[in-house]
Amino acid sequence: PSGEIKEGDSVTLNCSSDSNPPAEISWFKGGTFVGSGRIYSISKISSDHSGEYKCKSINKHGEKDSDAVALNV
Repeated sequence: PSGEIKEGDSVTLNCSSDSNPPAEISWFKGGTFVGSGRIYSISKISSDHSGEYKCKSINKHGEKDSDAVALNV
């Protein structure tokens, strides 16, 4: 993300993976599963949403974590 995130803002995180077969994508906040799909959106963000987010792509050949994105609200 670029710029400052304030309470009440909307934040959208995108994750893409080039794999065959296509990967399933899961989102984690500090190791806790928070959602699935290529896009993870938070509307009306609050300080409770602060933390490090990662996406994980998984298919039958293996899995790969993204770099962490830190949200500071």
